[in-house]
Amino acid sequence: MKLPRPFLIEIVMFRIVLYLLLAVVLISVLRSVIGVVMKTMASFLNTSAGPNPTPPPADAHQLGGELHRDPVCGTYVAESTPHQRRISGQMFYYCSESCKERHALTPR
Repeated sequence: MKLPRPFLIEIVMFRIVLYLLLAVVLISVLRSVIGVVMKTMASFLNTSAGPNPTPPPADAHQLGGELHRDPVCGTYVAESTPHQRRISGQMFYYCSESCKERHALTPR
């Protein structure tokens, strides 16, 4: 018994959709397995080095706080930057020592 042509096309389309769904499921499972393996490897490598193997230097300061605009180049700089200067009661914050020096040379 021969199947009519439209019915045969429906079977082929159904198989294609089924194979695509199967591929999506397999890729998702494979991705999950790879993610778990990578996290396990990363945690193993991190714990073998010990807790905090390289502490930050003692003279390193944390940047943070309110942002202020550098008057020379326009970069926004954290309030805790070491490059700052008070002129006529107004505090100026700089992104670098060179911007600080350039601002000092600017006539007011």
